[in-house]
Amino acid sequence: MIVGTVIIAGLTVAACATLSKEQCLQGDWRAIGYIDGADGRPMSRIDDHAKACEKTGAAPDMSLYAQGRDQGLMRYCTEGNGFRVGRQGHAYAGVCPPPVEPEFLGGYADGERVHAAVSRLESARSDLSSADARADRRAREADGVEDELRNPKLNDEQIRELRDRLRRLRRERREAVEDGRRAADAIRDAEREVDDLRARFAPRYGGW
Repeated sequence: MIVGTVIIAGLTVAACATLSKEQCLQGDWRAIGYIDGADGRPMSRIDDHAKACEKTGAAPDMSLYAQGRDQGLMRYCTEGNGFRVGRQGHAYAGVCPPPVEPEFLGGYADGERVHAAVSRLESARSDLSSADARADRRAREADGVEDELRNPKLNDEQIRELRDRLRRLRRERREAVEDGRRAADAIRDAEREVDDLRARFAPRYGGW
């Protein structure tokens, strides 16, 4: 089947608004269905298109749309694409026909494992960055308090308050450093998991 390039480009731009006025009037419902199927959209997507086209007076051709969508699903419902969808953290709308759904779901489950591992790695890196920044900030603040304590004009109460603050800042810095150590350990564990998954799945799904 030949899908008009204009329709494909237009649908990409109009993904949020489903269809533009021009697409409604052009009415290439087979092409529209194909794109929706290739994107893993449920059949109810045509209801959104119908609403988008109400003001133009154009109504969807259900038969042509369903034919195009079925062809698009053949492209979507593969093991390799299931892996891609799962790895990117996208939801599956249960659109694949029973004969091919197990293959898609197998790839999707593998992709979800990769997505979860990469998410853990990214989270650990973020935690380390946050902990390091917090430790540096508390260290600078503690240095500032130490400078204040050198002021010979301070009274006893001011000295006591500054020393209490200094103890708190030093404690918070130690806690931040410990958080950073834990985050670094989590990064190493997550990196090993991601590397193991990459070595396991790359021969089957290609690099990612």
